[in-house]
Amino acid sequence: MNSKKVAIIDVGSNSIRIIIMKIYENGSYKMIDQGKEMVRLSENMGADRTLKSEPIQRTIHTLNMFKSLIDSQQVDKTYVFATAAVRNASNSEEFLNKIKNETGFDIKVISGEDEAYYDYLGVINTMSINDFVIIDVGGGSTELVWVRDRELIESVSIPYGAVSLSEMFIGKEKYSQEKPEKIYKFFMDQLKTVKWFKNTKKLPLVGLGGSVRTLAKIDRKRIGFPLESLHNYQMTIKEVNNAYEEVIKAQDNEERNKIPGVGKERADIIVGGLVPVKAVLNCMKTDRLIISGNGLREGVFYKHYLEEFGEDKTRIDDVLYHSVENILHNYEINKEHAKHVEKLALSIFDQTCDIHKMGKGERKLLSVSALLHDIGMYVDYYNHHRHSFYLLLNSRINGLRNRELVMCAIIVGMHRNMEFKTDWKDYGMLMNRLDYKKVCQLAVFLRISEMLDRNESGSVEKLFCIITDKQIQISLKAINSPELEILAAMKSNVEFEKNFRRKLSIIQVVE
Repeated sequence: MNSKKVAIIDVGSNSIRIIIMKIYENGSYKMIDQGKEMVRLSENMGADRTLKSEPIQRTIHTLNMFKSLIDSQQVDKTYVFATAAVRNASNSEEFLNKIKNETGFDIKVISGEDEAYYDYLGVINTMSINDFVIIDVGGGSTELVWVRDRELIESVSIPYGAVSLSEMFIGKEKYSQEKPEKIYKFFMDQLKTVKWFKNTKKLPLVGLGGSVRTLAKIDRKRIGFPLESLHNYQMTIKEVNNAYEEVIKAQDNEERNKIPGVGKERADIIVGGLVPVKAVLNCMKTDRLIISGNGLREGVFYKHYLEEFGEDKTRIDDVLYHSVENILHNYEINKEHAKHVEKLALSIFDQTCDIHKMGKGERKLLSVSALLHDIGMYVDYYNHHRHSFYLLLNSRINGLRNRELVMCAIIVGMHRNMEFKTDWKDYGMLMNRLDYKKVCQLAVFLRISEMLDRNESGSVEKLFCIITDKQIQISLKAINSPELEILAAMKSNVEFEKNFRRKLSIIQVVE
């Protein structure tokens, strides 16, 4: 299959990051590489806003390393963006010429408004959320975006970030609790100038950037969170406050370094990076912070991607099913079989609602699990249900909460073996005993439905459920004799009776 590769480099005030995406001709895509180097480009810019020689040399060195990566990956198109440090520098033109001469990169300096827009695209195309505010705390600026009904309503770029605030208020002298208090007051004064911000009360806050991710890492380490991905990680205000207090009460960088989740390269600027988040949360009086693992770079990618495949759209209409469809392509799944199994499973679910009492949320989980139940075949046929569990658990399925992701992973793990040996209590902070009961019931539906397409031919066109006090009879309308399918599906009769307290009967309708 033909493909092309796109590299996106973000030259920030604090770090330089790269992602390399591979796009196939059928419209599917995946990340094939990424990198990050802390260069502190905005270090010691001072009142004259001048980029200094040493940070510039670190930037050039890093860009040349990334250029080698781009060349080795045979990238077709490269986008290089610079944000606040270069945007605000008095010697930006000199810097850009030097970069061009020594690396070959033509850097595009984007405005604060554009930076906020790309942040918006990165979030809106990877999260199923309608009304919210985005905060992106960078090294030299902080972007705020107000989103309503998935549309960008207002945005602002405040020209202060983790590095600049740390240099202004923390410095290298002895640390005291007065310093974060001064940053807080200063940033609250900045927020007062954003007239539309008062309209965002109570909305969820979606956080981007290294400082926000550090909050989540501290919380994840503290509670022993069982998943690696921070995308869609959610924190209550109490959890945010606990992590925040732990950071600002540390007396120096060495003490902050010892906090699990705080990287040594961020210890000296983490206070300056977290205070804006705290100020925004307090102003909004919101009840939660949601972490996004996607921002500017992903936003640039989706703009490029949707211009080619999205029919002039800037947003993906259904984030979840776009993500699922993309995974189906990446793992070379038999899509016709997957969609037919989904159709049969949802038909059983819909016709037995009076028995299982589950709703739209569980129906969504069954739909996703049915579509992705065979991704483990990409590894090997034998024990592919186990491979499916692992791959699903470690895939970033945009549009699913972490709880939903775990439940889907266990459902697909059970689709060939209801005694799949994974203890749901290992994920007890995400799901409870009732959730596990639902998982077991949904797995039975999936197992029966997959067996009803045992030949992967779509022979069973429709099914009808007749419910009595002692039995659920599934009648099949099939193109060919479904004898093999009925025999395979009836092997779930013991688990069916255990979960629904009714015997299972499957017959063919003869017209």
